[in-house]
Amino acid sequence: MEERLRILSRAMQAGMLAVALGGIVSRNYTWVPAAVISLFISAIPSIVRRDLHLVLPVELNLWIVLALFLHVVGGFSGFYDNVPGWDHVTHAMSASLVAALGFVAVVVVDKYSSSIFLPRHFLAFFILMFTMAFGVFWELMEYASDELTGSRLQYSLSDSMIDLMFDAYGGFIVAFAGAHYLKHTSADHFVESLGVEKTRERIAEIVQRRKGE
Repeated sequence: MEERLRILSRAMQAGMLAVALGGIVSRNYTWVPAAVISLFISAIPSIVRRDLHLVLPVELNLWIVLALFLHVVGGFSGFYDNVPGWDHVTHAMSASLVAALGFVAVVVVDKYSSSIFLPRHFLAFFILMFTMAFGVFWELMEYASDELTGSRLQYSLSDSMIDLMFDAYGGFIVAFAGAHYLKHTSADHFVESLGVEKTRERIAEIVQRRKGE
C-alpha cells in the first residue's frame, strides 16, 4: 500500500514538472514559477528524510503533493475560473495540510519541551486556530498581490469569507482526527515513528561538525 502511495506521489510530481515544461514551451510563464516552487516543496520530505532521518507518514507526504498538484494544475488549466468550487476545495485541502503539519510540530514540541504542556482538548483548539491564522495570512497576501500587481486572486469579500470557512472546515477535520488519534495512540509512539530522536542526533552531528570547521 505504501509503495502505491509513493508511486501516486511521483506521478503527481511528474504532472507538476509537465506543467512547468509546458509553460516554458508554450511561453505561458504565468504558472511556471508556482510549478517549480511546488515541485521543490513536494521534494522536501524526501530531502529531510535523507539528510535528517525525519520520516513523515507516507499519507502526509501524499497529501502534501496532492494539495500542491491540484493548485498548480488548477491554475495552469484555468480550473480556478472555470470549475465552480475549485478554489474552495483547494483551500480546504491546503488548510488541512497546514493543520496536519501543525499537529506534527505541536506534538513533537510538547514531547521534548518540559516547559510546555498542551492538554488534548486544547491541542485540537490550537490546531484549529493555527490553521485559521494561516488562512487569514493567505488572504492578506492575496489582497496585497491584487493591490500591488493588479492580479485577480480575490474575487469578492464573499469569496474570501467562504475561503476562510473552508479553511476552518479543513482545520476542524484534522483537529478532531488528531485528538481522536492521540486517544488511541500515545504521543511517544507517534514521535518515535517519525524518527525524531535520530533527527536530533543528526542535527547535533551537523552542529558539532560546523563548530569544528
